[in-house]
Amino acid sequence: MKQLTISVLITILLICNYSYGQTNNSKKSYSLGFKETPKKLSDIVKRIASINEIQSEHIGVAGIESDNYKNYLELKKVANTEDLLNLTDNQNAVVACYASMALADKSYFDLKSVFLKFLSHDRKVSTFSGCIKSKDDISTELYYQYWNNVNDKAKWTDKILLQLDSIILYRDNSDWLLMTRALENRVYPASYKKRIEELAFKKGNRESLFYLCTWYRADNYENIKKSLITYLKKTDFSKTGTTDYYRTLDELLKFRDSEIETLIIQKLKKDKFWKNEEKKFISLLDDYSIYENFD
Repeated sequence: MKQLTISVLITILLICNYSYGQTNNSKKSYSLGFKETPKKLSDIVKRIASINEIQSEHIGVAGIESDNYKNYLELKKVANTEDLLNLTDNQNAVVACYASMALADKSYFDLKSVFLKFLSHDRKVSTFSGCIKSKDDISTELYYQYWNNVNDKAKWTDKILLQLDSIILYRDNSDWLLMTRALENRVYPASYKKRIEELAFKKGNRESLFYLCTWYRADNYENIKKSLITYLKKTDFSKTGTTDYYRTLDELLKFRDSEIETLIIQKLKKDKFWKNEEKKFISLLDDYSIYENFD
């Protein structure tokens, strides 16, 4: 754990230095960083770029093996680490993304630097997974490629994953889904507590607030209560979903405060999105013996 802590501190310093450099050079075009394709990979890179889509192994209703997945397997087999690093700066975002995914599969020791680079100059790619087509950031694709490779029991201590998660936590405006994943992966050392509190109470980050509810509720009792009440009042849960709605109510009801219970009843009468999962919400209210007051 001591080695992991030292590694994390180095990662945080890298984040700060990288962000500062990007701010000072923000007027420079990212195209200046594009690199030429190694000649031995020119054919496979052309094939990947021509399809121009990140594809899972099986796609479509028939679940056929996708052409770009086969191209990806070939790229991993032929390209060495240096080649793949070169391709992460390719002008075609799909090629760059596949190169980073191959590095993730190899558990490349400095994957954090590629992740930081992508976050600082993120690009969208078309994705096709199963029957679902979407547009996603290459940074997100890289993160999930590595995350999926790590066994659930190992996520707590995996060094590379901890570095990626630290980057997510210490960057402003990180994607909410990545933030959720990072905070679910482990209980962080005490050195992270101040940052997570800052995200929750000063920046209004929902995922960080729920993390503190689980692990540091007693330490932040009043701040958590105040923040949850504010979140309940201002949020249109039709835009955030029933899972978020339920979690917010559940955390608030744990305070067993009659004033909070009144606020909850008022909210439920006004914001009726909970009715999409009515039985689940009624069960929650019954658990705290307040459904009888809801009429």
